[in-house]
Amino acid sequence: MRSPVIRPDDFVRPSPEPAQPPFVPPASIAETRQYGRPAPSPEIQPVVDTPPNAAFAPAAPLLDLRSSIAAIWSRRLIVFGLALLGALAGGAVAPLISQKFTAVSSLYFDPRQIGLADAGAQTSGPSPEMISALIDSQVQILTSGNVLRRVAEAMKLDQDPEFTGGRTDSAAVIGTLQKALVITREASTYVVSLAATTNDPEKSARLANQVVTSFTVEENSASNGIYENTSTTLDGRLNDLRQKVLEAEQAVETFRADNDMAATEGNLISDQRLVSLNTMLVTAQEKTIQAKARADAVANLRVEDIVAGNQTEGGVTSPLVSLRQQYATQAAAVGSLESQMGTRHPRLQAARSSLQSISGEIKGELQRLATSARGEYQQSKAAEDSIAKELAVQKALQASSSDKQVELNELQRKATAARDIYETVLKRSSQTSEEQNLNQSNIRVISPAEPPVKADGPGKKILLVAGIIGGFLAGFVVGAGFAILAGLFGHPLIRSYFRKSPAAAA
Repeated sequence: MRSPVIRPDDFVRPSPEPAQPPFVPPASIAETRQYGRPAPSPEIQPVVDTPPNAAFAPAAPLLDLRSSIAAIWSRRLIVFGLALLGALAGGAVAPLISQKFTAVSSLYFDPRQIGLADAGAQTSGPSPEMISALIDSQVQILTSGNVLRRVAEAMKLDQDPEFTGGRTDSAAVIGTLQKALVITREASTYVVSLAATTNDPEKSARLANQVVTSFTVEENSASNGIYENTSTTLDGRLNDLRQKVLEAEQAVETFRADNDMAATEGNLISDQRLVSLNTMLVTAQEKTIQAKARADAVANLRVEDIVAGNQTEGGVTSPLVSLRQQYATQAAAVGSLESQMGTRHPRLQAARSSLQSISGEIKGELQRLATSARGEYQQSKAAEDSIAKELAVQKALQASSSDKQVELNELQRKATAARDIYETVLKRSSQTSEEQNLNQSNIRVISPAEPPVKADGPGKKILLVAGIIGGFLAGFVVGAGFAILAGLFGHPLIRSYFRKSPAAAA
């Protein structure tokens, strides 16, 4: 099959049918033959001129593969020169192409540091979904506007042509900076890689490290801002609560003073007195019972009981013990004398008289003990009655002040509630102040960015070779196109279109 061709017929206008020659009279012909000279021909204008390019309509094609190769070969020096010039230009321009350098910094988001400030979170711990969501949020903050503004200010990127792009506004710098940063999170891990790409390896490393530093500063600033706002709010709340506590306690003291309801150690004196009187009454009643029991026991004692040793513990006294011993000794003596002497013997009668005298002394001692026990019982009973009367009076006073006590209890409850809230907020304020001094960040740099040794993509040698080859091919294509066009414009048919016809010149 032949290649597509352009033939001269494609450029030739279609010719009209030639007009018939005018009729010549026979006389004119005869006259011409008779006199042997040409007769003057009448002036006849042609109906249609012959196309000027009708003589250049060969059958050969105007443009095909063979004619193209012939045109290129005929101008091979020009084609080779342009190809060589393109190769030189490609070799000179390729090394000037700016290369990109990528520096990578790796961060570790420690999930164990999440929720440590919350005492309740330490017992149960946050869920894995919550931890993953928090880390994803921190990764998004890594390239947020606030962080990138800090980076742009720290590195003065608004003065760097690579990031300004002809614009000096902050939006253009931040937009370019976002395109230069790529963040990837390793699957099933808490490790995040931050890649920074610029035209300079040192700049890429500094940019990646500065982003990490600005991100850490932004996180600490946000955390400190939260603590400062919390502390300010708590301090303001503490002032209000302190004033409420003072007002509530002052109301309690004023009510007590106005209603004679003084208190010591947190309890009303009337309540303490009531409790004390009740305790004293119980003690007095016990003493009265004991005194009555002792008086009854002593009153029932007889001389025979003393002599026989059957007296109770309350009736034993030193005089009775001595008298009982004397009585026993004298009774033994009387018994001995009765067995030896007669009934009327003087010694026996004297011994019996002594025994009766000792018995009388025992009886007198029993009477004295009975009188003393009865007196103690009466004293105990009188003291009990006095305490009971005082307790009754105190109960009556307490009953009369029950309404006031209810009101006082209400004031005390309000003061206690205000004091509890104040102590809780004060404790929380102290905890917030201490937590602010602790390191709450869960971010750790495990691999700071280092200047890359090699550029992204091919090296300069490969770029040089590719530039030479690409420039050579481009120059050859340009030269070949020039040769083919020159061959076309040199063809008589194409040239005839640019040459003025004689009729047009006349």
